[in-house]
Amino acid sequence: MTKDGKPSALAEAAITLDHELRRYEELSETAIKMKLNTEKNLERATDALARAAESQDRIHAHVQSLVAAVAGARQKQESDAQLLIARAHEIAGRRGQFAELLQRMAGLGQMAKEIQELLKGDEPAFDEVDRRMEIVANGAAEIERDAGEKQMEDLQRQAESLRAQVLSARNKISLLKKPRTQA
Repeated sequence: MTKDGKPSALAEAAITLDHELRRYEELSETAIKMKLNTEKNLERATDALARAAESQDRIHAHVQSLVAAVAGARQKQESDAQLLIARAHEIAGRRGQFAELLQRMAGLGQMAKEIQELLKGDEPAFDEVDRRMEIVANGAAEIERDAGEKQMEDLQRQAESLRAQVLSARNKISLLKKPRTQA
C-alpha cells in the first residue's frame, strides 16, 4: 500500500496478473474437460480455446507490467537506500557534534564542582572562586553560541541556563566579598 492507502504499482500488477492467470486456468479447464460429443460442445470448446489464447496474450502483457513494476520498486528501494546511507552519515556527524558539546558541558560541570569545594573551606578564596566562575560563565557562553550556530536548541538552552546560574552565584559571592561597614 502507498501512503494514500492505494495499492502500489507492484501490487496492482501482481493482482492483475493473478486474476488473468485464474481466468486462463478456468478457460483451459473448460477447453480440456469439454466433451466433444455435440456440435454445441465443439463450439464451446473452440470458444474457450480462443479465449484462452487471448488470455495468454494478456498474461504476457501483465508479466511485462509486473517485471517493470518490480524494476521500478527495486530502483525506488535503491534510491531510498542511498538516501538512508547519506542520512546515517549526517546523523553520525551530528552525534559527534553533540558529543563534543556535551563533553565541554561536562568539563564545565566538573569546574563547578571544584568551585563548590573551594567554597566549602574554612576561609574560601573568593578571588579564585570569582576567577573560576568567570571561566565557567565564559565557557557556557561559548557553548551557547556554538550550539546556536549548529542549531542544537537543547544544548543552547542548557548552556544559557548554566551561564545565568553561574553569573547569579558570582554576583552573590561578590556581595559576600565586600567588607561590611559598621553602623
